[in-house]
Amino acid sequence: MEKARKLADILERVRCGEDPTKIRQQARQLLSTLRLSDISKAHKYLVGTGISLDQLRTLVYAFASILGDQFALLRANLSADHPVRRILAEHEMFECFLADLEIANVLIQDADELTELSSEFRRLAHVAEHLQAIDVHDQREDDLVFPVLENYPCRSICVVLGKAHWRIKNMVSNLTMAVNNFRQFDQTQFKIQINALSSAIVPILREHIFQEDNILYPVALDVIKDDRVWWRIKQLSDEMGYCGFDSEPCCS
Repeated sequence: MEKARKLADILERVRCGEDPTKIRQQARQLLSTLRLSDISKAHKYLVGTGISLDQLRTLVYAFASILGDQFALLRANLSADHPVRRILAEHEMFECFLADLEIANVLIQDADELTELSSEFRRLAHVAEHLQAIDVHDQREDDLVFPVLENYPCRSICVVLGKAHWRIKNMVSNLTMAVNNFRQFDQTQFKIQINALSSAIVPILREHIFQEDNILYPVALDVIKDDRVWWRIKQLSDEMGYCGFDSEPCCS
């Protein structure tokens, strides 16, 4: 816990605006001795002090910018065919879709008149279709990854994140239904519905991805040392393909 506390102290100094040049060398020296679980423990410690996950996310990004590639290497020190590498890649893809959803919502709200042929509506429909792939992504985690991790010191985290999958699935389904039932809304009602759903989906899914990237998978990689376990997950995962990258949609 000592190393995790030292990392937490450095992150706190970043948050307080200390000169990055004064922190960089000390941070790099500490980072070279850290285990992945130390990062997770530091995150949990900071959250326990009252820092919100949104503040922590901003803080970690700032820390990454100070350390440059060394931090990225610690987080992404995975072989090209590792199953977690695929999960993280899909997370990045969904981050892009969330950014697109934010833009699409703004365009919808600003549109004077909406039809199914409007560029604003077609953009929203395109994003909503891509976001449906989150169901297959979460299914991979629920069916292939989480059951394995529950045999290690990750069970409580998996339970929490698994419940979040249902919430996210329902919100994305509601967005899809709203788009598909566009003709049943008047324009004002449609805008209100899309704004409410987008305003919920974006922060919740971003926070969920952040928790998996910065807490669950660092811990999982640290405690599961048997490559055969990851290889078995990979074999089953390969049968599902990449969400959003396959020639056919992940979800109909």
